[in-house]
Amino acid sequence: MIVWNGLGFLVAVITFGSCLLANYVLDAQFGEGYYSSHQWTVGAALLVGGIVSSAVGFILKGRSDRFVVDEETGERLVINGSDHSFFFIPMHWAGIVIGIIGIGMVISEAFI
Repeated sequence: MIVWNGLGFLVAVITFGSCLLANYVLDAQFGEGYYSSHQWTVGAALLVGGIVSSAVGFILKGRSDRFVVDEETGERLVINGSDHSFFFIPMHWAGIVIGIIGIGMVISEAFI
């Protein structure tokens, strides 16, 4: 079960998109199967996806809350415009975690 709040699902979309784009570009440039046969390529794609996800998360975090008034009751309601999380992790931190995993994969390829 995937759990997100607000636009937190963009973490998965951005990360998947960066991996898909890296797969397409690297296989087109260096031959079929290059992306799959090297661990650093996946790590680099995760690093890029993490950086973009984190940047989008910080931009969305800067949004301010909106206040609306219910016409029937006159009650003032707050719409939180800055709460975006993926698996209960704020979006800007989820991107950092994905980026660190990517760095780990790039480094591990150098020592294997």
